[in-house]
Amino acid sequence: MRLKDDMVRTAQLGSDQIYLLGHVPCRGERLTAEFTIPAARLADTPLRADELRHGLVLVSTLPNIQKHACMAQIVVLEEHGSEELVEWTVVHVSADHEDHWREVDRFHPNVRAAGYSLCCADPASREAFVSAFGVGVEDHHRIAHGLFALRDGIFLEVEIPHDQMRPAEVDGFLLRLSGTRGTSLSQVPRAGSDE
Repeated sequence: MRLKDDMVRTAQLGSDQIYLLGHVPCRGERLTAEFTIPAARLADTPLRADELRHGLVLVSTLPNIQKHACMAQIVVLEEHGSEELVEWTVVHVSADHEDHWREVDRFHPNVRAAGYSLCCADPASREAFVSAFGVGVEDHHRIAHGLFALRDGIFLEVEIPHDQMRPAEVDGFLLRLSGTRGTSLSQVPRAGSDE
């Protein structure tokens, strides 16, 4: 069932056009949704919405971590994490089963960010997450690639690529987030502030 037209966007998946569902958060908007996403890798407890409302958090959404584009997004974020995202909590939320996270362990065991699996979440939590982040895909259990930066639950930067065969563009996202090359991402001003 399709949501209101203002909550439906198109994206490309190869030669196919797909419809993305949910509300794309705006800069300065507060995360109000409630959800619990089961842990899949390097986490002992599920990811709760409350955890995204404390401190600096970067959320990476992934349609299928067994595919190159998803793996690339995970690896590039890890590479930047050692330098630029030291004070940030980075979490990956995938659409696929927790077993698929073994691909990360097999090929990139040094990735330290926690992974969570939407496919194992209860339907209400899944719906709340994909609606709040705008990453639902019509008539499919997959979600869209995306990057979301939050400070104390307020969205600072959002990227959901139009071409869903590619990962979110991490370098451009981080540059927009910092505002200037060389600016520490721990010093990113609060949305709407004059800092």
